[in-house]
Amino acid sequence: MKYFQFSPRSPAHSRVHAMLLRLLVSLLAWCAVAVSARAGESAWYPFEVNEDALSGVVDFGGMNHALEAGDRLYVKGNHFFRLGHDVKPGTRDDSRVRLFGVSLANAANFPEEKDAVKIAQRLRRLGFNAVRLHHLDTVLSDSQEQPRGILTTAAFPSFNEAALLRLRVFINALKAEGLYVNLNLHVGYQFRPAVDQVTPMTPGEQMPFASHPLHLFEPRMISLQAEYVQQLLRRLELKDDPALAMIEINNESSLLGAWQRTQLDSLTGEYERQLQQNWQKWVLRQYGGAEQACAIWDSCSLPRKGIINVKSSEANVLEYGEGWFARMQRLASRVMTRLGYATPSALQQQYRPHKEGNGRRVLDYVRYLSDMDMQYLTVMRKTIRQELGDLVPLTGTQMYFGGIAMADAQQQMDYVDEHFYVDHYDFPNKPWDRNDWRIRDESVLRDGWQALLQRAYVRDLRKPFVISEFNQAYPNRQSAEILPVMSAFAAAQDWDGLFLFHYIDGDHWSSVPDSFGLSGHSGQLVTTGIASALFRQYQIRPLPEKVAINLPVETRQLLGAMRDGVSGTGFPGYLQSQYGLEYKHAFFSRLGMLHDMQAKSTVTPKPGAHYAKPGMEEDTLWTAPGGQLRYNQSGPWLFADTAYTRMFAGTRSGLSVNLDVDKTLPMFSEKGRQYGVMLLTSRDAQPLKNSRRLLLVLSGATAASQPGVIPQRPKQLVNYDSQKAWWTLEPDATTSNKPSGALDGNAPVWLERIPVKLFHATSSKKITVFPLDGSGVHMKALPHTAIRQKNGGFELDFDYPSPWYEIVLE
Repeated sequence: MKYFQFSPRSPAHSRVHAMLLRLLVSLLAWCAVAVSARAGESAWYPFEVNEDALSGVVDFGGMNHALEAGDRLYVKGNHFFRLGHDVKPGTRDDSRVRLFGVSLANAANFPEEKDAVKIAQRLRRLGFNAVRLHHLDTVLSDSQEQPRGILTTAAFPSFNEAALLRLRVFINALKAEGLYVNLNLHVGYQFRPAVDQVTPMTPGEQMPFASHPLHLFEPRMISLQAEYVQQLLRRLELKDDPALAMIEINNESSLLGAWQRTQLDSLTGEYERQLQQNWQKWVLRQYGGAEQACAIWDSCSLPRKGIINVKSSEANVLEYGEGWFARMQRLASRVMTRLGYATPSALQQQYRPHKEGNGRRVLDYVRYLSDMDMQYLTVMRKTIRQELGDLVPLTGTQMYFGGIAMADAQQQMDYVDEHFYVDHYDFPNKPWDRNDWRIRDESVLRDGWQALLQRAYVRDLRKPFVISEFNQAYPNRQSAEILPVMSAFAAAQDWDGLFLFHYIDGDHWSSVPDSFGLSGHSGQLVTTGIASALFRQYQIRPLPEKVAINLPVETRQLLGAMRDGVSGTGFPGYLQSQYGLEYKHAFFSRLGMLHDMQAKSTVTPKPGAHYAKPGMEEDTLWTAPGGQLRYNQSGPWLFADTAYTRMFAGTRSGLSVNLDVDKTLPMFSEKGRQYGVMLLTSRDAQPLKNSRRLLLVLSGATAASQPGVIPQRPKQLVNYDSQKAWWTLEPDATTSNKPSGALDGNAPVWLERIPVKLFHATSSKKITVFPLDGSGVHMKALPHTAIRQKNGGFELDFDYPSPWYEIVLE
């Protein structure tokens, strides 16, 4: 197709011609998309959410109020509570709070004042009541006009005054809109030995990202971090500020986790020596001397430099034992793993205690690393408490970075934190190359389902539980499901906080899809309000039965030493073999740990099906107690039915569904790919069966536009390097030498069309359905031909270019 060119003679002509050009391009785009849609394929339509003008039924800001002294949060029992009007903890006017939040990263934490108010109002209307301030310390910025980080290039910690001012103004704006703050401390700062006067690296080596895990045991780094924390809290004037909901001390890093990932094995020079010296001191305190320890370990000689660090590979002794028979087992394990069979250790492991020998030495090293982690967190905790008092909830790091053994290192922390991702980007060549990446195009309901349910395993039932990062990012075609699915499952488990990663990570408040960004991701944006209400308003009742597993300290240490999942013999394998507890139990019961922090002899429970649920052997359909949640593996799909909201997410063939048999489930047309997210909620504070004003959301895949193409069209998902299991975006014309299109998209934004038939049960005699535009404003009502009155309600046909609808009943 040739390009059209206009030669306007005046500004007025220019505006007219520009308008005509936009109309023509839009018309061509609609035609191109309509022609491209065939049976079983996705059709697309342009749709951008106007985040600054949301109104009517799509505005969920009414759930928030400006935060005051009585809204300050603290931990009571195992949940977060407000202080109440008397501003005293533990009194009758306290009320529970769940946090539904979103992260901001890097420069997004420092908006200009006019943008600070705008962003806070956006997030309130979308249904959020919390913001996670992430990566404050990663980018060093000296600019006072446009700061991109809280720190300058001077010696750590040197603060950017403009960034501090902007952040304080932003916190005030968030507080005015009813949004709490989750403050992250050490996230990305990378110590510079020459500038910060910390221990130098071995010549030829570079400081690792964020100094992981050196910052956890190098004395001067710890001292400087304590100074940073003290100054940051003072300069932001956060003492007694009701906006401060919680603090994360250290993002995604622990010594135990680093050892499990073999990162400590590669330490050299002075850092290796420091870790070894600390290990020797620990052994001295525990055993009184190296000779006594070696007598118990029965496996270590004493070289001139003393007791050496334990390599992570030595944990094999816990699975296979010692001697020639153990070596044969390890060989057989490697062979069977390559052939795709279960390993001998996974079949035979008895999780026996190791009171002596090299197994005891490995377990002692795990105890040592755990103690070192706890020492670091204790320093930070004391610093924070001195500045802020005892109420602000604290956590150390995410449980995934160390596993269940992290419960010991974090026993003085107030809540448990975890991360969860579906289909995270993979970079085959260069890390974070935005034009060379791939995904699996997975679904949380299929590929991520087991991992999501297993997150319940790491919950400590004595404390609040938070997922501070989760996403199923662009351009994953199932990404619209992640917010409602997480809200439904977290509510059933009675968790306390969810934070999507992230809203935006720069200082350009664009409205196009960009990797993890929510802003501009229309398919996710239209689901946030209902997902938030589902979680924050306790619409799904917590599962009635609670399953509490009491793990003694020896078991936690053993699982930590076995690296929590290597060869299937870690924590999930332990729960299955010792308790008969499988991941699917988390769909039927609230799961969690009750950790005994005192050492005692290990009691091995008998394997069995003590926690088996009726009907769990049926793999097709799971129904949670109370009937509010249903999950079908064959779709897969998840359905939630509450008094105020109904949710469906997943794949369901429309050809085999009769709405007269199960009227609550959608029937997808064969024209589409028979996938979608359906959310229906009351917007007049009445239960669904009585509501006269409802919001319906129909969402699927989101796409940006392929740049430089006329007519405009959605950017296509294609196989990465002809690999059928991997996907990426088609390359841009400007980077055709690279395998992937950029992760930051181009306008306009496109949504997948969801052709579907729904039934709404009601005694009303008249129903009107209004498609809504990007601001939530009524467009022309659906025609009468799309609405059929049937016994007990109305059958509705949807095949319209809008993801959300207001339903009015009379």
